[in-house]
Amino acid sequence: MAIGEDRRARIGVIGTGWWATTAHLPSLTRYPSAEVAAIADLSSERLNKAGDAFGVERRYTDYRRMLDEERLDGVVVATTHATHYEIARDVLRHKLGLLVEKPMVLHAREARELVELAEAQTVPLIVGYPWHFVAQHEQLRQAIAGGRLGRIQLISSLFASMVIEYYRANPQAYRPIFNWSVTGPTAATYSEPAVAGGGQGHLQVTHAAGLIFWLTGLRAVSVGAFMENCGLKVDLCDAIAVRFDNGALGTVASTGGIAATAANNQQLEYRIYGTEGYALLDVQGGTCSIFSNDGTVETLDPVPSGRGYPQEATSRHLVDVLLGRAENRSPGEVGARVVELLDAAYVSAAQGRIIRVDEL
Repeated sequence: MAIGEDRRARIGVIGTGWWATTAHLPSLTRYPSAEVAAIADLSSERLNKAGDAFGVERRYTDYRRMLDEERLDGVVVATTHATHYEIARDVLRHKLGLLVEKPMVLHAREARELVELAEAQTVPLIVGYPWHFVAQHEQLRQAIAGGRLGRIQLISSLFASMVIEYYRANPQAYRPIFNWSVTGPTAATYSEPAVAGGGQGHLQVTHAAGLIFWLTGLRAVSVGAFMENCGLKVDLCDAIAVRFDNGALGTVASTGGIAATAANNQQLEYRIYGTEGYALLDVQGGTCSIFSNDGTVETLDPVPSGRGYPQEATSRHLVDVLLGRAENRSPGEVGARVVELLDAAYVSAAQGRIIRVDEL
């Protein structure tokens, strides 16, 4: 679906909390190709803070009214994790382009339903993964698709991040770091299972897994996982083993336990091994090298300072796709594969057995 270059894309934003007011609204209101037509949030306080900060007059405490009454081309959904499915489904039923924040949804069957619905409605479904918009990562993706590594055999991912205070219901610990000027996360946003789903899996592993599936085009077929809450209501440490659909194996390990005082020491690293070579990707360091079996080594372009996490890119990409300027670089299919992995991992950890994705 393309609305043409002759007008700006009219976008509605559902959810005016931390991420919407930190990433999406600043990005869209500064993008000449976009018009933020309306915003919606259950909280009138958050809604009015966001509307005043970004000059959006049309405000709704019921997003359904916004969908019914406003003339929109697309919608950004940036609400709490457990609400994504119902809201995203309503947006797609209105035949509107959709950017839904990660995790796309919490359950595999919901993810598949949304992908099928978007296809039936012929509208774009984009999942909010900023690392898909890093030029170096696109270089690696093209190299893998072109056969530089041969058939993928093993993937190892480690993600150590600074989020433990969110799980402790203490988001204020991060205010000096993120310096939110409008609205920050609530105490329950990432700490309460009824709101967040899980912890490290749904907040952070979703990023790590998203990049795996986007880079390689693979899909998980079976998953075994251990998870530890470490005294919290949600998981802090995850160790996930995966068999992919081409027979390759993978490990996805993650902890959210890096202290706020060590914000600059977070790690996200990938090692991808194939029959023709391997790649080492250091996302936090901004470096990537490809080692071929013939002995050659290619160092990909380093990521420029400050461009390692282009948080403004996802909502602008929705606009560009709607205007017919771009193909979807973070499609619902990738998001659904992540949800399959995470859904299986949480079930595996709870039941103590390997879970086949087709069981979900």
